[in-house]
Amino acid sequence: MTSWNSSIESDTPPHLHIEAVWQSKRAPRFPLTVVTQLSVDRMPALFNQCHTFTGPIAAIVYLPLVEPVSGDTATDPSVATPLATQLSLEGKARVSLEVARIGHMWQEIEDDDTACQLDLMLIWEAFDSSEAALLYPVNTLRNLARMQVRTKLMSAIDVDMMISKSLLVELGKPEVVATFTEHALARRAVVIPAFEPARAGPAGRDQADRAAAGTKAELAELNKHKKLVQFKLKVFPRGHTPTNYTRWFGTSEDYPVEYKRMFEPWYIGHVDVAPFHDSNFRGYGLNKIAHVASLNYYGYTFVVYAGAWLVHRPHEDTAVRKMVANQASQVNKLGVRLGKDALYYKVTQLFGKIKRGMIKGDLELALDPAMVRCYGKLTWLPRIPKLEGRAVDPDIFV
Repeated sequence: MTSWNSSIESDTPPHLHIEAVWQSKRAPRFPLTVVTQLSVDRMPALFNQCHTFTGPIAAIVYLPLVEPVSGDTATDPSVATPLATQLSLEGKARVSLEVARIGHMWQEIEDDDTACQLDLMLIWEAFDSSEAALLYPVNTLRNLARMQVRTKLMSAIDVDMMISKSLLVELGKPEVVATFTEHALARRAVVIPAFEPARAGPAGRDQADRAAAGTKAELAELNKHKKLVQFKLKVFPRGHTPTNYTRWFGTSEDYPVEYKRMFEPWYIGHVDVAPFHDSNFRGYGLNKIAHVASLNYYGYTFVVYAGAWLVHRPHEDTAVRKMVANQASQVNKLGVRLGKDALYYKVTQLFGKIKRGMIKGDLELALDPAMVRCYGKLTWLPRIPKLEGRAVDPDIFV
């Protein structure tokens, strides 16, 4: 069972249980797999994504369970009690309910030839408190979802991002796929620009759907009238400004951009050379920023693709995002010193550790030990890439 302190203070790996696996019998429609992860309450978002990107999707659905604590064994990972036996009757009933519900949705997608080819895994984790259950193991789930990829090209895209219809057209062109593959194998991350509607709620979601289904010219018109803007332009412009949206709208050619501090684009990579995500990041904050920084460390360059885009489908902020945003505001605006058990303190410390590793040239990304054992024993999985980085200039983080 997972506790807040063991995760925050000791980086204890998550105690995950794979409950069910569903694998599509349909061949991948395109040679690129979308890799995603989500909590059970976001299943409608996966359904939507599956009907906009109609190629292969490898997804992990995550179910956090708050369980009553009884005795020392509840939080002792050294006790070899099967995880399933630790669940209460209520917990077991919830798992059974989700297996049935998710299985029904998967079958509906599988029976629809116009939908994606969905490889899906349901994973649950037991927690000793509601607070601890906020520690969504985002990067571990991204890595586990990657284990289901059956193509060489892949892109880890969040489930609330709508993928432009134009990408499906482009993936049907052998010359485009060859270019993607050449870029990815040469450690050039193919950046897909991301947008968000100016409005929230149902109107914003409708705008996102139409923008993903429309043309680049229509997208430019929406952007011109500020109905659709650069992703997180108001709250975190550094994350995507290096993409150079002005240039993107004015060209039909791909173009290179430089890595900048806090850059966090979505990109297309190759399973043979793309680094994994650092599994110590849980909850919310800096996880994708750290991953993109690792690309730069491992010698990646960045090229922006002119023919496709992503659009965020707005939704309510999660409780953990609100927590981290509040803690960040206390630190950055009020000068508050957070305790070591605060999540914002934790993720900034993790990012600081990763930056020091990059500057020294000895970065080692944390990977879930159970996942690493799977890669060592399951012969059909590709090997975990052994990448060599090089020390980066400290000024890149200033």
